[in-house]
Amino acid sequence: MRRIDRGWKRKGKGKRGIQGRMRTISSEERIIIESFLIQLQVDSKVLDGVLVNIGKRIFLVRKDVLKTAREMEKKGVTPYCLGVEIGIIGEEFEPSVEIAGLISEYTNTKTVISEEGEKLFSYGRDVFLNNIMKGEEGGLRVVVNERGEVLGLGRFEGDMLENVVDKGFYLRGKRGKHTRK
Repeated sequence: MRRIDRGWKRKGKGKRGIQGRMRTISSEERIIIESFLIQLQVDSKVLDGVLVNIGKRIFLVRKDVLKTAREMEKKGVTPYCLGVEIGIIGEEFEPSVEIAGLISEYTNTKTVISEEGEKLFSYGRDVFLNNIMKGEEGGLRVVVNERGEVLGLGRFEGDMLENVVDKGFYLRGKRGKHTRK
């Protein structure tokens, strides 16, 4: 029995089988994620919930939802997704666009881009200085438009804002670029 619409999959069923066992993140994974958040001057404590690993995907999950998921696992049903996916973890953390929205109110590392820059950024393109309105400091940045709406994450490299991940990837069907240190 599969209930894809609810994010559950019976163990061993389906074309790809189990994506990975659900577990809270390890201390090593926490360090990697916290290192990423430090680049945005955000404390991981602002993430309200429990960080859970399913395969290599990291989800931010409310405690009551996690409790229900664990009860379902005891009945032989393993979730393939849960809560809000904030990224993929390996040796590095590849953020999803959702993490930008979750942390945007807690960070001052924002870059505001013009309407033309918003179009470029949303199509996965990099943004040059003439389309940057505010926030030209180097490093990883939360990218917002002139209305304050979160568009994704970028890395300012001196003469341009490199697109790391943006909301347009949903339409393009692609993941964001890997972040670099």
